[in-house]
Amino acid sequence: MSITFPRKFAIGGVPVTNIKEGLKSLSRTSDPGSFVGLRSVFPTLIHGSHALEIASLLGLLDDERSELTPTGRAVAHSRSVVKTELTKARAVLDQLLARFEAINADPDRLISINRVYLYGSVMRGDPLVGDIDLEIEASRGPAYANDLQGYLRDCLSFVRRFAPNYVPPAYMAESDKAMDHLVFGQRRAPILKGAVINVRNLITIAARCQLIYTIQNGIDLNAPILTTHPDYDPAIETSHEIPHLASIEVPKFGIPEPVDARFISKFHPSGRVAGHDFASPTSNLLARLLRVHERQSSTLKVHVSSDTLHPAFAKQGGLTDDLSPKGTIVLTAETDRSELRSLMKIERTVDMIDGTLTVDLKVCDLATLQRRRTDEAHADCLAVVAATIHIADRFHALEVNEAGSNYPIEATVTTASSVPDAIGPLIQQFGSRLSGSLVS
Repeated sequence: MSITFPRKFAIGGVPVTNIKEGLKSLSRTSDPGSFVGLRSVFPTLIHGSHALEIASLLGLLDDERSELTPTGRAVAHSRSVVKTELTKARAVLDQLLARFEAINADPDRLISINRVYLYGSVMRGDPLVGDIDLEIEASRGPAYANDLQGYLRDCLSFVRRFAPNYVPPAYMAESDKAMDHLVFGQRRAPILKGAVINVRNLITIAARCQLIYTIQNGIDLNAPILTTHPDYDPAIETSHEIPHLASIEVPKFGIPEPVDARFISKFHPSGRVAGHDFASPTSNLLARLLRVHERQSSTLKVHVSSDTLHPAFAKQGGLTDDLSPKGTIVLTAETDRSELRSLMKIERTVDMIDGTLTVDLKVCDLATLQRRRTDEAHADCLAVVAATIHIADRFHALEVNEAGSNYPIEATVTTASSVPDAIGPLIQQFGSRLSGSLVS
Protein backbone atom coordinates (compact mmCIF):
# COMPACT_ATOMS: atom_id res chain seq x y z
CA MET A 1 0.00 0.00 0.00
CA SER A 2 1.74 3.15 -1.15
CA ILE A 3 0.66 6.77 -0.98
CA THR A 4 -0.64 8.19 -4.23
CA PHE A 5 -1.41 11.81 -5.01
CA PRO A 6 -3.43 13.34 -7.84
CA ARG A 7 -1.38 14.82 -10.65
CA LYS A 8 -0.26 18.42 -9.96
CA PHE A 9 -1.39 18.09 -6.33
CA ALA A 10 0.10 20.81 -4.07
CA ILE A 11 0.30 21.26 -0.30
CA GLY A 12 0.76 24.79 1.01
CA GLY A 13 1.41 25.96 -2.53
CA VAL A 14 4.25 23.43 -3.06
CA PRO A 15 3.74 20.70 -5.68
CA VAL A 16 4.07 17.29 -4.05
CA THR A 17 6.53 16.30 -6.79
CA ASN A 18 8.86 19.10 -5.57
CA ILE A 19 8.56 17.97 -1.96
CA LYS A 20 9.39 14.41 -3.04
CA GLU A 21 12.54 15.50 -4.87
CA GLY A 22 13.66 17.55 -1.89
CA LEU A 23 13.08 14.60 0.45
CA LYS A 24 15.05 12.25 -1.79
CA SER A 25 17.97 14.68 -1.87
CA LEU A 26 17.94 15.06 1.92
CA SER A 27 17.73 11.29 2.43
CA ARG A 28 20.93 10.86 0.41
CA THR A 29 22.87 13.61 2.18
CA SER A 30 21.25 14.11 5.64
CA ASP A 31 21.69 17.80 4.82
CA PRO A 32 18.69 20.16 4.69
CA GLY A 33 20.87 22.45 2.58
CA SER A 34 20.65 19.93 -0.24
CA PHE A 35 16.85 20.19 0.02
CA VAL A 36 16.55 23.99 -0.16
CA GLY A 37 19.35 24.33 -2.71
CA LEU A 38 17.94 21.87 -5.27
CA ARG A 39 18.18 24.14 -8.31
CA SER A 40 16.50 21.70 -10.67
CA VAL A 41 13.36 21.98 -8.51
CA PHE A 42 13.38 25.33 -6.68
CA PRO A 43 14.07 28.60 -8.55
CA THR A 44 15.57 30.21 -5.42
CA LEU A 45 16.56 29.31 -1.87
CA ILE A 46 13.37 31.06 -0.74
CA HIS A 47 11.22 28.56 -2.65
CA GLY A 48 13.27 25.70 -1.21
CA SER A 49 12.98 27.12 2.31
CA HIS A 50 9.19 27.33 2.04
CA ALA A 51 9.03 23.72 0.81
CA LEU A 52 11.23 22.59 3.70
CA GLU A 53 8.90 24.30 6.18
CA ILE A 54 5.88 22.58 4.60
CA ALA A 55 7.66 19.22 4.83
CA SER A 56 8.27 19.86 8.53
CA LEU A 57 4.64 20.84 9.14
CA LEU A 58 3.59 17.55 7.51
CA GLY A 59 5.81 15.57 9.87
CA LEU A 60 8.09 14.34 7.09
CA LEU A 61 11.36 15.36 8.82
CA ASP A 62 12.87 14.73 12.23
CA ASP A 63 13.47 17.58 14.70
CA GLU A 64 16.96 18.24 13.33
CA ARG A 65 15.69 18.18 9.73
CA SER A 66 18.51 15.85 8.82
CA GLU A 67 16.56 12.59 8.43
CA LEU A 68 13.19 11.53 7.05
CA THR A 69 10.50 10.19 9.34
CA PRO A 70 8.72 6.97 8.30
CA THR A 71 5.97 9.13 6.78
CA GLY A 72 8.63 11.16 4.99
CA ARG A 73 10.07 8.01 3.44
CA ALA A 74 6.60 6.98 2.30
CA VAL A 75 6.01 10.38 0.66
CA ALA A 76 9.46 10.34 -0.97
CA HIS A 77 8.51 7.08 -2.69
CA SER A 78 4.90 8.02 -3.40
CA ARG A 79 3.42 8.28 -6.88
CA SER A 80 1.46 11.02 -8.57
CA VAL A 81 -1.36 9.45 -10.52
CA VAL A 82 -4.53 10.39 -12.30
CA LYS A 83 -7.32 9.44 -9.91
CA THR A 84 -9.90 6.98 -11.23
CA GLU A 85 -13.59 6.89 -10.43
CA LEU A 86 -14.52 4.08 -8.06
CA THR A 87 -16.96 2.53 -10.55
CA LYS A 88 -14.21 2.20 -13.17
CA ALA A 89 -11.81 0.73 -10.62
CA ARG A 90 -14.45 -1.79 -9.57
CA ALA A 91 -14.92 -2.80 -13.21
CA VAL A 92 -11.19 -3.51 -13.53
CA LEU A 93 -11.30 -5.51 -10.32
CA ASP A 94 -14.27 -7.54 -11.58
CA GLN A 95 -12.37 -8.40 -14.78
CA LEU A 96 -9.31 -9.44 -12.78
CA LEU A 97 -11.33 -11.71 -10.50
CA ALA A 98 -13.00 -13.29 -13.53
CA ARG A 99 -9.50 -13.95 -14.89
CA PHE A 100 -8.58 -15.70 -11.64
CA GLU A 101 -11.63 -17.95 -11.90
CA ALA A 102 -10.67 -18.87 -15.46
CA ILE A 103 -7.12 -19.71 -14.37
CA ASN A 104 -8.30 -21.95 -11.56
CA ALA A 105 -10.85 -23.69 -13.80
CA ASP A 106 -8.03 -25.25 -15.86
CA PRO A 107 -6.96 -28.59 -14.31
CA ASP A 108 -3.58 -28.39 -16.08
CA ARG A 109 -2.92 -24.83 -14.92
CA LEU A 110 0.62 -23.64 -14.31
CA ILE A 111 -0.37 -21.67 -11.20
CA SER A 112 -3.29 -21.52 -8.77
CA ILE A 113 -4.75 -18.32 -7.31
CA ASN A 114 -5.51 -19.34 -3.73
CA ARG A 115 -6.61 -16.16 -1.93
CA VAL A 116 -7.01 -12.46 -2.73
CA TYR A 117 -7.23 -9.72 -0.10
CA LEU A 118 -8.45 -6.23 -1.01
CA TYR A 119 -7.44 -3.19 1.05
CA GLY A 120 -6.93 0.55 0.62
CA SER A 121 -9.13 3.11 -1.14
CA VAL A 122 -11.19 0.69 -3.27
CA MET A 123 -12.11 -1.35 -0.21
CA ARG A 124 -13.06 1.84 1.64
CA GLY A 125 -15.23 2.96 -1.27
CA ASP A 126 -13.50 6.29 -1.85
CA PRO A 127 -15.13 8.15 -4.78
CA LEU A 128 -11.73 8.57 -6.47
CA VAL A 129 -8.91 6.04 -6.16
CA GLY A 130 -5.26 6.01 -7.15
CA ASP A 131 -4.88 2.26 -7.60
CA ILE A 132 -6.30 -1.08 -6.48
CA ASP A 133 -4.45 -2.53 -3.49
CA LEU A 134 -4.49 -6.31 -3.62
CA GLU A 135 -2.52 -9.02 -1.90
CA ILE A 136 -2.64 -12.12 -4.12
CA GLU A 137 -1.59 -15.51 -2.79
CA ALA A 138 -0.59 -17.90 -5.62
CA SER A 139 1.15 -21.24 -5.84
CA ARG A 140 2.16 -23.95 -8.32
CA GLY A 141 -0.69 -25.66 -10.15
CA PRO A 142 -1.82 -29.05 -8.79
CA ALA A 143 0.02 -30.97 -11.52
CA TYR A 144 3.33 -29.49 -10.28
CA ALA A 145 2.81 -30.00 -6.54
CA ASN A 146 5.69 -32.51 -6.39
CA ASP A 147 7.63 -31.47 -9.47
CA LEU A 148 9.50 -28.22 -8.91
CA GLN A 149 11.92 -28.69 -11.80
CA GLY A 150 9.11 -29.49 -14.21
CA TYR A 151 7.28 -26.40 -12.97
CA LEU A 152 10.32 -24.16 -13.54
CA ARG A 153 10.90 -25.70 -16.97
CA ASP A 154 7.30 -24.99 -18.02
CA CYS A 155 7.42 -21.48 -16.52
CA LEU A 156 10.48 -20.73 -18.64
CA SER A 157 8.79 -22.19 -21.72
CA PHE A 158 5.71 -20.03 -21.04
CA VAL A 159 7.73 -16.83 -20.56
CA ARG A 160 9.67 -17.41 -23.77
CA ARG A 161 6.42 -17.31 -25.74
CA PHE A 162 6.40 -13.52 -25.33
CA ALA A 163 10.11 -12.99 -24.50
CA PRO A 164 12.05 -15.46 -26.69
CA ASN A 165 15.49 -14.44 -25.40
CA TYR A 166 14.61 -14.42 -21.71
CA VAL A 167 17.23 -15.87 -19.36
CA PRO A 168 16.32 -16.06 -15.63
CA PRO A 169 18.60 -13.63 -13.74
CA ALA A 170 18.22 -15.62 -10.51
CA TYR A 171 16.95 -18.96 -9.28
CA MET A 172 13.16 -19.28 -9.76
CA ALA A 173 12.94 -15.86 -11.43
CA GLU A 174 11.06 -17.53 -14.28
CA SER A 175 8.34 -18.48 -11.77
CA ASP A 176 7.80 -14.87 -10.69
CA LYS A 177 7.74 -13.65 -14.27
CA ALA A 178 5.28 -16.34 -15.35
CA MET A 179 3.00 -15.61 -12.40
CA ASP A 180 3.05 -11.89 -13.11
CA HIS A 181 2.14 -12.46 -16.76
CA LEU A 182 -0.61 -14.97 -15.98
CA VAL A 183 -2.16 -12.75 -13.31
CA PHE A 184 -1.94 -9.34 -15.02
CA GLY A 185 -1.34 -10.07 -18.69
CA GLN A 186 1.60 -8.85 -20.74
CA ARG A 187 0.88 -5.22 -19.80
CA ARG A 188 -0.36 -4.56 -16.30
CA ALA A 189 -3.01 -1.83 -16.14
CA PRO A 190 -1.63 1.26 -14.31
CA ILE A 191 -4.45 1.07 -11.77
CA LEU A 192 -3.13 -2.35 -10.68
CA LYS A 193 0.24 -1.00 -9.54
CA GLY A 194 -0.87 -1.60 -5.97
CA ALA A 195 -1.43 -5.34 -6.50
CA VAL A 196 1.31 -7.72 -5.34
CA ILE A 197 1.79 -11.49 -5.55
CA ASN A 198 3.04 -13.49 -2.55
CA VAL A 199 4.60 -10.44 -0.89
CA ARG A 200 2.46 -10.74 2.27
CA ASN A 201 2.68 -7.12 3.36
CA LEU A 202 -0.51 -7.44 5.35
CA ILE A 203 1.04 -9.70 7.97
CA THR A 204 3.36 -6.84 9.01
CA ILE A 205 1.02 -3.83 8.82
CA ALA A 206 -2.14 -3.17 10.82
CA ALA A 207 -4.40 -2.51 7.83
CA ARG A 208 -8.07 -3.28 7.38
CA CYS A 209 -8.62 -5.80 4.58
CA GLN A 210 -11.27 -7.96 2.91
CA LEU A 211 -10.94 -11.54 1.66
CA ILE A 212 -12.70 -11.17 -1.70
CA TYR A 213 -11.61 -14.41 -3.38
CA THR A 214 -10.66 -17.95 -2.43
CA ILE A 215 -10.08 -20.94 -4.68
CA GLN A 216 -12.63 -22.91 -2.67
CA ASN A 217 -15.50 -20.37 -2.57
CA GLY A 218 -14.80 -18.07 -5.50
CA ILE A 219 -15.62 -14.35 -5.54
CA ASP A 220 -17.20 -12.64 -2.52
CA LEU A 221 -17.20 -8.86 -2.78
CA ASN A 222 -19.50 -8.66 0.23
CA ALA A 223 -17.08 -10.45 2.53
CA PRO A 224 -16.68 -8.83 5.96
CA ILE A 225 -13.96 -6.22 6.35
CA LEU A 226 -11.35 -7.48 8.81
CA THR A 227 -9.53 -5.22 11.26
CA THR A 228 -6.25 -6.84 10.21
CA HIS A 229 -5.09 -9.79 8.14
CA PRO A 230 -5.64 -13.09 10.03
CA ASP A 231 -1.88 -13.68 10.13
CA TYR A 232 -0.98 -10.14 11.20
CA ASP A 233 1.67 -10.19 13.91
CA PRO A 234 3.00 -6.89 15.30
CA ALA A 235 5.97 -8.74 16.74
CA ILE A 236 7.28 -9.66 13.29
CA GLU A 237 10.39 -7.66 12.50
CA THR A 238 10.34 -6.21 9.03
CA SER A 239 13.15 -4.81 6.95
CA HIS A 240 10.80 -2.58 4.97
CA GLU A 241 12.48 0.81 4.84
CA ILE A 242 9.36 2.35 3.32
CA PRO A 243 6.24 2.07 5.47
CA HIS A 244 2.98 1.05 3.85
CA LEU A 245 0.70 4.06 4.15
CA ALA A 246 -2.49 4.74 2.25
CA SER A 247 -2.54 8.50 2.88
CA ILE A 248 -1.15 11.28 5.03
CA GLU A 249 -3.10 13.83 7.00
CA VAL A 250 -2.68 17.37 5.71
CA PRO A 251 -3.08 19.66 8.72
CA LYS A 252 -5.11 22.82 8.68
CA PHE A 253 -2.51 25.56 8.51
CA GLY A 254 -2.85 28.24 11.15
CA ILE A 255 -0.66 31.28 11.80
CA PRO A 256 2.75 30.45 10.29
CA GLU A 257 6.12 30.89 11.93
CA PRO A 258 9.08 32.63 10.31
CA VAL A 259 11.27 30.28 8.27
CA ASP A 260 14.52 28.82 9.54
CA ALA A 261 17.01 31.62 8.77
CA ARG A 262 19.77 29.10 8.07
CA PHE A 263 18.29 28.57 4.59
CA ILE A 264 20.23 31.66 3.44
CA SER A 265 23.48 29.75 4.14
CA LYS A 266 22.10 26.42 2.86
CA PHE A 267 22.40 25.23 6.48
CA HIS A 268 26.19 25.29 6.34
CA PRO A 269 27.60 24.86 9.88
CA SER A 270 29.63 28.07 9.55
CA GLY A 271 26.55 30.05 8.55
CA ARG A 272 28.39 31.55 5.60
CA VAL A 273 26.17 33.26 3.02
CA ALA A 274 27.23 32.74 -0.60
CA GLY A 275 25.23 34.83 -3.03
CA HIS A 276 25.85 32.39 -5.90
CA ASP A 277 23.89 29.73 -3.96
CA PHE A 278 20.67 31.76 -3.97
CA ALA A 279 19.48 30.83 -7.45
CA SER A 280 20.66 29.93 -10.93
CA PRO A 281 23.25 32.37 -12.32
CA THR A 282 20.78 33.81 -14.84
CA SER A 283 18.21 34.80 -12.21
CA ASN A 284 20.33 35.43 -9.14
CA LEU A 285 19.24 38.89 -8.02
CA LEU A 286 20.64 38.40 -4.52
CA ALA A 287 24.17 37.87 -5.87
CA ARG A 288 23.83 40.95 -8.10
CA LEU A 289 22.65 43.11 -5.20
CA LEU A 290 25.49 41.92 -3.00
CA ARG A 291 28.05 42.71 -5.70
CA VAL A 292 26.61 46.21 -6.14
CA HIS A 293 26.43 47.11 -2.45
CA GLU A 294 29.40 45.28 -0.98
CA ARG A 295 32.06 47.88 -0.21
CA GLN A 296 34.91 45.44 -0.04
CA SER A 297 35.54 41.74 -0.09
CA SER A 298 33.89 40.30 3.00
CA THR A 299 32.52 37.15 4.60
CA LEU A 300 28.79 37.29 5.37
CA LYS A 301 27.32 34.94 7.95
CA VAL A 302 24.02 34.22 9.64
CA HIS A 303 24.09 33.22 13.31
CA VAL A 304 21.18 31.50 15.05
CA SER A 305 23.18 30.75 18.19
CA SER A 306 25.54 33.01 20.16
CA ASP A 307 27.98 30.09 20.31
CA THR A 308 28.96 30.65 16.68
CA LEU A 309 29.75 34.35 17.07
CA HIS A 310 33.32 35.65 16.91
CA PRO A 311 34.58 36.75 20.37
CA ALA A 312 34.67 40.34 19.12
CA PHE A 313 30.93 40.18 18.41
CA ALA A 314 30.10 38.33 21.60
CA LYS A 315 31.23 41.34 23.60
CA GLN A 316 28.67 43.53 21.85
CA GLY A 317 25.75 44.25 24.20
CA GLY A 318 22.75 41.99 23.81
CA LEU A 319 24.35 39.43 21.52
CA THR A 320 24.57 36.84 24.27
CA ASP A 321 20.77 36.74 24.45
CA ASP A 322 19.06 33.61 23.21
CA LEU A 323 19.10 33.42 19.44
CA SER A 324 16.92 31.02 17.45
CA PRO A 325 16.60 30.00 13.79
CA LYS A 326 13.01 31.28 13.60
CA GLY A 327 13.34 34.27 15.92
CA THR A 328 16.17 36.65 16.75
CA ILE A 329 19.32 36.17 14.66
CA VAL A 330 22.56 38.03 14.02
CA LEU A 331 24.07 38.80 10.63
CA THR A 332 27.77 39.57 10.45
CA ALA A 333 30.25 40.81 7.89
CA GLU A 334 33.97 40.27 8.38
CA THR A 335 36.97 41.33 6.31
CA ASP A 336 40.30 39.72 7.18
CA ARG A 337 42.35 42.29 5.31
CA SER A 338 41.17 45.32 7.26
CA GLU A 339 39.75 43.44 10.26
CA LEU A 340 36.47 45.24 9.74
CA ARG A 341 33.66 43.50 11.57
CA SER A 342 30.05 44.63 11.25
CA LEU A 343 26.88 43.16 12.67
CA MET A 344 23.13 43.48 12.41
CA LYS A 345 20.81 41.97 14.99
CA ILE A 346 17.28 41.33 13.71
CA GLU A 347 14.13 40.01 15.32
CA ARG A 348 11.47 38.28 13.21
CA THR A 349 7.86 37.68 14.16
CA VAL A 350 4.59 36.68 12.53
CA ASP A 351 1.56 37.80 14.56
CA MET A 352 -2.13 38.48 14.17
CA ILE A 353 -2.60 42.22 14.76
CA ASP A 354 -6.08 43.76 14.45
CA GLY A 355 -7.22 40.95 12.15
CA THR A 356 -4.17 41.25 9.89
CA LEU A 357 -1.41 38.67 9.63
CA THR A 358 1.69 40.82 10.16
CA VAL A 359 5.15 39.66 9.11
CA ASP A 360 7.63 41.94 10.86
CA LEU A 361 11.38 42.30 10.80
CA LYS A 362 12.90 44.55 13.46
CA VAL A 363 16.52 45.72 13.26
CA CYS A 364 17.58 45.77 16.92
CA ASP A 365 21.21 46.68 16.47
CA LEU A 366 23.67 47.78 13.79
CA ALA A 367 27.33 48.30 14.66
CA THR A 368 30.86 48.23 13.31
CA LEU A 369 33.48 47.00 15.74
CA GLN A 370 36.38 49.13 14.52
CA ARG A 371 37.55 52.60 15.40
CA ARG A 372 37.22 55.46 12.93
CA ARG A 373 34.45 53.62 11.09
CA THR A 374 30.83 54.68 10.96
CA ASP A 375 28.02 52.32 11.95
CA GLU A 376 26.84 52.34 8.35
CA ALA A 377 29.89 50.47 7.09
CA HIS A 378 28.67 47.28 5.42
CA ALA A 379 25.10 48.25 6.30
CA ASP A 380 23.98 47.91 2.67
CA CYS A 381 25.35 44.38 2.43
CA LEU A 382 23.76 43.29 5.68
CA ALA A 383 20.50 44.97 4.64
CA VAL A 384 20.40 42.88 1.45
CA VAL A 385 20.71 39.65 3.47
CA ALA A 386 18.15 40.86 6.02
CA ALA A 387 15.74 41.74 3.20
CA THR A 388 16.15 38.27 1.69
CA ILE A 389 15.29 36.59 4.99
CA HIS A 390 12.32 38.95 5.47
CA ILE A 391 11.00 38.18 1.99
CA ALA A 392 11.36 34.45 2.73
CA ASP A 393 9.25 34.92 5.88
CA ARG A 394 6.69 36.86 3.86
CA PHE A 395 6.61 34.33 1.01
CA HIS A 396 6.12 31.42 3.42
CA ALA A 397 3.38 33.29 5.30
CA LEU A 398 1.56 34.17 2.08
CA GLU A 399 1.58 30.58 0.81
CA VAL A 400 0.52 29.06 4.13
CA ASN A 401 -2.09 31.77 4.60
CA GLU A 402 -3.65 31.07 1.19
CA ALA A 403 -3.80 27.36 2.01
CA GLY A 404 -5.39 28.09 5.39
CA SER A 405 -7.51 30.93 6.71
CA ASN A 406 -6.57 33.53 4.08
CA TYR A 407 -6.31 36.51 6.44
CA PRO A 408 -5.25 39.96 5.22
CA ILE A 409 -1.45 40.06 5.34
CA GLU A 410 1.06 42.86 5.77
CA ALA A 411 4.87 42.92 5.82
CA THR A 412 6.57 45.53 7.99
CA VAL A 413 10.14 46.59 8.77
CA THR A 414 10.85 48.42 12.01
CA THR A 415 14.06 49.63 13.67
CA ALA A 416 15.24 50.28 17.20
CA SER A 417 15.91 53.88 18.21
CA SER A 418 19.67 53.25 18.12
CA VAL A 419 19.60 52.17 14.47
CA PRO A 420 19.90 54.81 11.70
CA ASP A 421 16.51 55.78 10.25
CA ALA A 422 17.61 54.96 6.70
CA ILE A 423 18.05 51.23 7.39
CA GLY A 424 14.34 50.37 7.47
CA PRO A 425 13.52 51.93 4.08
CA LEU A 426 16.73 50.39 2.66
CA ILE A 427 15.62 46.87 3.65
CA GLN A 428 12.15 47.54 2.22
CA GLN A 429 13.70 48.76 -1.04
CA PHE A 430 15.84 45.64 -1.40
CA GLY A 431 12.86 43.49 -0.42
CA SER A 432 10.74 44.99 -3.18
CA ARG A 433 13.40 44.17 -5.73
CA LEU A 434 13.94 40.64 -4.40
CA SER A 435 10.23 39.83 -4.37
CA GLY A 436 10.24 39.94 -8.16
CA SER A 437 12.69 37.01 -8.20
CA LEU A 438 10.09 34.75 -6.57
CA VAL A 439 8.07 34.38 -9.76
CA SER A 440 8.73 30.80 -10.87
